[in-house]
Amino acid sequence: MLVFIIYLLIFTFLLGAAIGSFINASCYRVHEHLNIKTGRSMCPLCKHKLSFFDLIPIFSFIFLKGKCRYCKEKISYQYIIIEVLTGVIFVLYFYFFGIIQVLYPTPLNIIQLVFYIFIIISFIYIALYDFLYLEISNKLMVVISVVTVIYLLLLYFMGFTSISYIFMHIYTAVIVGAVFLLLIIITRGSGMGGGDMKLAFVMGLILGFPSILFVLFLSFVLGALVGITLIITKAKSLKSTIPFAPFLACSIIFYIIFNQYILHFLNYFYLL
Repeated sequence: MLVFIIYLLIFTFLLGAAIGSFINASCYRVHEHLNIKTGRSMCPLCKHKLSFFDLIPIFSFIFLKGKCRYCKEKISYQYIIIEVLTGVIFVLYFYFFGIIQVLYPTPLNIIQLVFYIFIIISFIYIALYDFLYLEISNKLMVVISVVTVIYLLLLYFMGFTSISYIFMHIYTAVIVGAVFLLLIIITRGSGMGGGDMKLAFVMGLILGFPSILFVLFLSFVLGALVGITLIITKAKSLKSTIPFAPFLACSIIFYIIFNQYILHFLNYFYLL
């Protein structure tokens, strides 16, 4: 069993790294208005089409010493960072949560596995795209919302939840979205934008109450810590724009992976 778990975690890391590579390519292609489904990958600098050996996640970057094989220009560390980070996130998810779903593939476990992997991938993409281009895809927000509603309905029809539970998630999404809209109005858009409001709405739909409170609290704490650090180190000024979606994305992924421990901790201190 231990050997199986080790092989499973190695596989999940490689799978996560491959998905991280796809996320990198997708962000670039979407921003450049290129087709995601067709066309070979190319160097973002010299536009030379890449071979199979140039596209092996993590290993290609290391073997090529972070340079394009053709133009010899340095490739952004973003690529290997996202590949490694996605691989690590996949390992953590499967170690703390997904292994049980794989070992006991009940209909509920399979549905939860697919749903949460989809959410994790989507939020890594959202975080990276907003970090690079200060933009959040409206289409992706709609897709995540539809998938979440389908997931909640499946749980209901399978007898694992109630209709009131589904409405609670919807109410939470509306209230969280309204709070973010109020913050935008108060700060006149200087603190966060409409994309953050839509993302908060989607997160409320996914998590419901009271889980969303912890995730939002963690998001604002992370945002404040990073913002203060950047200002102190003079990497950013008070007038600089710092994307908030990466903090929201990091917080919800953290919660998805460690939610059992978080809920136990909060219950222990009577916070939930």
